[in-house]
Amino acid sequence: MITTILFDIYGTMIDISTDENNIMPYETMSKWLEYKSIYLTPDQLKWFYHEEFSKRIGTKEERERVEEDIFKEIMEEYEMRVREEREIHRDADVREVFKSIILKFTTPPPDELEHLALDLSHLFRATTRKKIFIYPTVKPALDQLQRRYRLGIVSNAQEAFTIPELRLFGLDPYFETIVLSSMVGAKKPNSRIFLQALKNLDIKPENAVFVGNDLKADIMGASKLGIKTIYLSDKSLSNIKGYKPNAVIANVNMFEVLKYVDMWNATESKKT
Repeated sequence: MITTILFDIYGTMIDISTDENNIMPYETMSKWLEYKSIYLTPDQLKWFYHEEFSKRIGTKEERERVEEDIFKEIMEEYEMRVREEREIHRDADVREVFKSIILKFTTPPPDELEHLALDLSHLFRATTRKKIFIYPTVKPALDQLQRRYRLGIVSNAQEAFTIPELRLFGLDPYFETIVLSSMVGAKKPNSRIFLQALKNLDIKPENAVFVGNDLKADIMGASKLGIKTIYLSDKSLSNIKGYKPNAVIANVNMFEVLKYVDMWNATESKKT
């Protein structure tokens, strides 16, 4: 029986567009850091940001070597375990990235360092964000869903960015658990992030449904653990290759989630 519905965030409940390559955000942050007696040019700041992230999640060359090694094992029955152990889908916390940049130029007390890194993270997100809005059916549907099911979030996202953005739209009270890739150091489709959510809620995979808009990260990631999936896409089920979702919803109509979950539970009840 399904008791819990887990959601992705961006592209599923919230639409967002960002640009982390434009130099203008780094110009703003460079000026802001001057007031903290930290002096970097915008180009230096941009370079350090991408360099520090690469150190934490692995360079492109490192990831390609890992993927090549795994491909050699593809005929082995432990393929999934090899992929997980090699952590292809790693993530880093943006606050730790900014801490490492700050520490190259100054050594503030620990509390001050925490505040600086968080403030810089917020400034970075605010200046790189081009648009953000919530899909129209999300809150009305969540109002209905929370009366009958437990709700949670599993998303490839940064805690420093995402928690404030959930609060911006009043979404955070709906969810019993919020598990983000920056919290666990792994991105979907890595099983670790899904398993953390199941552990937090003390449920089994068969008790959950995952709702997301990314075929690889969301549908493959959840399906390989035995979690039912709902794919938000304009594609029909017959046109989807690879891991097949259990249902497809077009136009981000969240009311359809309730319809499918109720239907699956009704079918399960008849079996018993």
